[in-house]
Amino acid sequence: MTPPMIESFTTRTGQRVQLRPVCLQDAEALAEMLAGLSPLARRRRFHGAVNAVSATRLHDMAGADGHRQIAFVALAEHDGASRLVADARCVTDASNSAAEFALVVAEGWRGHGIARRCLAALRRAAADEGLHWLYGHVLADNLPMLALMRRCGFTLSPHRGDGGMVVAEARCLPSPSVPPWHDAGQPAAHTVARA
Repeated sequence: MTPPMIESFTTRTGQRVQLRPVCLQDAEALAEMLAGLSPLARRRRFHGAVNAVSATRLHDMAGADGHRQIAFVALAEHDGASRLVADARCVTDASNSAAEFALVVAEGWRGHGIARRCLAALRRAAADEGLHWLYGHVLADNLPMLALMRRCGFTLSPHRGDGGMVVAEARCLPSPSVPPWHDAGQPAAHTVARA
């Protein structure tokens, strides 16, 4: 059964987008979206050269439990069909108070405010699970993602052990505290970190 939609919005170009929790039936659509990424976008999402994502990993991505692993997908109407255009997720770390997040937006769908909506939903959901912080590791050359992090209120700092990485972190915000995003025209990012 498909999980209920948590948010629906219209992009500045008039595209209707629905945001909802991921489900096992999304594995094939996730594979299609990831396969359609440029080599650069895949490197930024997975922090290395990745040609394909294994069926096992796709199953794990689509099977997030909604508690320790929270994952949302964004779906847009395209050519009369619903297409998965973004994946955002976080995984609770050993502290049980923070989670590492990852985000990817499909080619051709960046700059529509989708990444901001996904991040806001993750921050709300993580807060609802009792988490206090979201953090991610962003490649230092991923300037669009770093700009997005700043706009979304994340603090950026150099990674202590890897000069090619930047740590982005922000407090989780309970639902009433998350402001509505109204500037959907801002450029969105390619990816963030592994999760």
